[in-house]
Amino acid sequence: ISAQVSLYPLGQEDLRPAIHEALNIFQQNSLDVYPGSMSTLIVGNEEAIFTALQMTFRRASEQGRVIMSVTFSNACPIKEKDSNTITFKAIGYVQNTFSEPAALDKIRESESQIILNPDLSDGLQGFEPGAQVAVIFHFHHSEGYELHQHPRGDQSRPKRGVFSLCSPRRPNPIGMTVVDLIEIKDNVLRVRGLDAINGTPVLDLKPV
Repeated sequence: ISAQVSLYPLGQEDLRPAIHEALNIFQQNSLDVYPGSMSTLIVGNEEAIFTALQMTFRRASEQGRVIMSVTFSNACPIKEKDSNTITFKAIGYVQNTFSEPAALDKIRESESQIILNPDLSDGLQGFEPGAQVAVIFHFHHSEGYELHQHPRGDQSRPKRGVFSLCSPRRPNPIGMTVVDLIEIKDNVLRVRGLDAINGTPVLDLKPV
């Protein structure tokens, strides 16, 4: 869906900081943003748009008395091809018992299956049980990011830059784990130590 968003002051408030912060919030929630002279058009999935709008209004109202006008539409602009946009297709998915991230020591001992798309199974030739494999995957539940975060969400630890962390909330939500390969059967790899939840799309497999 798309939404046309405008901010109006009720007093003499300077809206420039609020507008600048709103644009940052829209971008951090992975929305397509089209700024205009009087309003901004945002395009994305429904959940991401509503999350971004709630964050925007909360932050704007902290800076002064404002009205936020929003008009929703199912009509979305045709986006020009962006040379910086890269599209990947999943080669398979993860199957395990984790519905949310778990403690590292538990992950290291746990087993998962990687279900490869059957038409790609011949590409597994050369992998042998006992090898280590780098699994590259998509954090498909991740929405938005902050450049400074607490490691693994532990607020007792000081914040660090996102690129020095394994956080799923990052500019490009891509993860990688080196796992132990236990068994290969047809298009299914049984591995140990995969730091990904059930249903995670797998993008690539590489030898270590």
